[in-house]
Amino acid sequence: MSIPPEIQRRVAHVDVLLDHPFNQSISHWRFPSASESRWSRVENQTRPMLIGERDALEVDGDSDAMISAPDGGVLHINGDLNAGLETGGFQEILICGDVSRDAKIHADGFLHIYIGGSMNGQIVTTGSSKIWVDGDFGGSISTGNPSTNLYVSGDFDGTISAHDDPSLLFLCVTGYARHDLISAIASIGYTVFNASVGISDVSPGLYPDGPERRVTRNGKSYSRWCVLQQRKEAEP
Repeated sequence: MSIPPEIQRRVAHVDVLLDHPFNQSISHWRFPSASESRWSRVENQTRPMLIGERDALEVDGDSDAMISAPDGGVLHINGDLNAGLETGGFQEILICGDVSRDAKIHADGFLHIYIGGSMNGQIVTTGSSKIWVDGDFGGSISTGNPSTNLYVSGDFDGTISAHDDPSLLFLCVTGYARHDLISAIASIGYTVFNASVGISDVSPGLYPDGPERRVTRNGKSYSRWCVLQQRKEAEP
């Protein structure tokens, strides 16, 4: 059991909020003997690895080389992701540490990922994704179809773009995010863009307001977001 108990409890909490994207991991922690045969374990991973759809890999340390999971599977990294990660199918990923600036995650299919530290690398998705970052988000994400759900417990200062046609994007930032950054994401043209921002540099309220507000033929807004609190100038 290399995933610390406090991380297990955190993932279980997130699992409920996101409609159970990490059920295989939680089932393994609760009933380890039932799924033990599918798991492989390595310490600090320095060589490329390939896992299959029914495989589960646990890295007890950092990942410093490419991991490929073209058909899905379960991956636990009890450390930082410092290299590439290619996934497909239904993929369930837990990273206890950071995703470094040199790391790139490329996901086809369904990506469910929990990042316990900060996300400073690159995520490229072509399908649906549920992404939870417990630290800050300073990297980039290219969103897929039909939907992307991104939750950031810390501050958000990253970039978001659409891999193909913009579709559905739901963003929740507990920490700080600049208003112009959120406005720029809204201007990409997602079919639906909804966001909640804990702290920003504008007054608390519902946005957008004014002439930049985009509406459909039925009068419903394509995009809307709320700001809960304005940062004071003296605050960092």
